[in-house]
This record gives sequence, C-alpha cells and structure tokens, in this order.
Amino acid sequence: MANRRTTILGVVAGIVVVGGAAALVVTHRQTATTSTPVSTKTPASSQGGNTSPAAGGPTSAPLAAPVKGKIASAFGWQYSGALNEWYYNPGITFAAPKGRPVEAAWAGRVTQVTKEPHMGLTVTINDGDGFETVYGHLGRVEVKAGQAVRQGEVIGTVGAASLYSRNAGSHVDFQVYHGATATNPMNYLHPSS
Repeated sequence: MANRRTTILGVVAGIVVVGGAAALVVTHRQTATTSTPVSTKTPASSQGGNTSPAAGGPTSAPLAAPVKGKIASAFGWQYSGALNEWYYNPGITFAAPKGRPVEAAWAGRVTQVTKEPHMGLTVTINDGDGFETVYGHLGRVEVKAGQAVRQGEVIGTVGAASLYSRNAGSHVDFQVYHGATATNPMNYLHPSS
C-alpha cells in the first residue's frame, strides 16, 4: 500500500515512480514558436483549463475536430501500454486511418512545419488571441510556414505512429496552447465534433 501511495503522489507531483525508480515527465513541445504577440488583450484567466477565447477574435468560433476519428487518449495523465509507462498528454489523440485529411481546427497562420522525435511530422498554427494549435503524426503536409489557413482547410493527412509514439496505430496528436500553457482541447470543441 505504501508503494501505491508513493506512486500516486509521484504522478500528481509530475514525477512517475515505478518499482522504486523515479522519472521526471516533460513535454516535447518547443517553446516560443512566435516572436511577436498577436493580441494585446490580457486573458481573463491564466489557468490552463479555464482560459476562454476572446469574444469576436479568430478563436471565438467553436473549435472543430481536426480529423474524423475516435479519441484514443484524453488530455492529462495517461498510461501507455505501447511503451509501458505513465506520461502527461498535453492534448488529445485521435485514432484515424492513415491518409485521412487533417483540417485546421481554427483559422490562423502556420508558424512552423517540423519533424519532432515524439510527434513526427508536425504543424503549428498561431490561431490568434494567444492560442496555438499543434497537429502531430502527420503523413503529409499541405501547408508551409507563413501561410494563412481557414478553419476546416486541409493542412495534411494522418500518418503512422513514430518510433517513440505512445499510441500504436495511425493517429493525430492534437494540442491547444494558450501562451506556453497546454489547455484541454475538449473545453473548446464544438458539440458536433
């Protein structure tokens, strides 16, 4: 029972304790993807789960699901059977067939297209009002850095899992950031998504 308490406390504190060994969990997201602020508005709250898009701004429309698929992993702490470890998911993971179109969840401007070790081919979009959306594990990318995109515009396709992927099978990792804080995409998704 003492080991179980230690493990639970370790997970809450951001450290995973398994079998007496501790591991610090960190995100693989790059910080400071843009150098100029999009908006001078101060958000009502800096809490990750409680931040709301500014009324009338680019993100005031409900967030659209980026791909038609099943949610395979929710926001927050998860256990990966594929890697046999606990990890913090800073977004949600959609399981979908390889090659299925991935669409921009909000309108915005593409800030970077990169290949990340944990997320494979990745697109980051500055959606305005301090929000960014990140789409990982893409098979093909249809946009380039600096390009403006509309909500629902195809930005790429679903790709295969990477070597270090925490989910088996083809999927898209989808993350929403307000500033440097990961927020739960489910807080913004349109009910029909």
